[in-house]
Amino acid sequence: MENSLRKTRLDIEALKALLRQKNVFSMSDVSYAIFETSGILSVMKKEIKLPATKGDMNVLSMTPNPYPIATEIISDGVVNTKNLAKLNLDRNWLEEQINNADVNYLSQIFYAEVQSDGTLYIDKKDDII
Repeated sequence: MENSLRKTRLDIEALKALLRQKNVFSMSDVSYAIFETSGILSVMKKEIKLPATKGDMNVLSMTPNPYPIATEIISDGVVNTKNLAKLNLDRNWLEEQINNADVNYLSQIFYAEVQSDGTLYIDKKDDII
């Protein structure tokens, strides 16, 4: 992903802003994305992430979600300690999650976010698609 971003001269923040304009708040929801020559991002969400309303499913939730949107906690190997604190998470939790993902160093991580279900999404640098 990072090589494609460099070619289009986008940084991770610009990509996240373009995704939010398409109502995509977590990179893990994206099946495929195309940065058009017009500067518009076309996004195909994963099938499981296509929208369904609670009314469609006859489900009403009375408990608030502790993580309302996916929140960045690592960008280009640097931990965003403010976001980590806002989520009431600490470095010990983060280190445990990173170890579980078989990552040895923060510098190996291009981007990581806590998703709305509390799991950690990690995109490693120089990973093979």
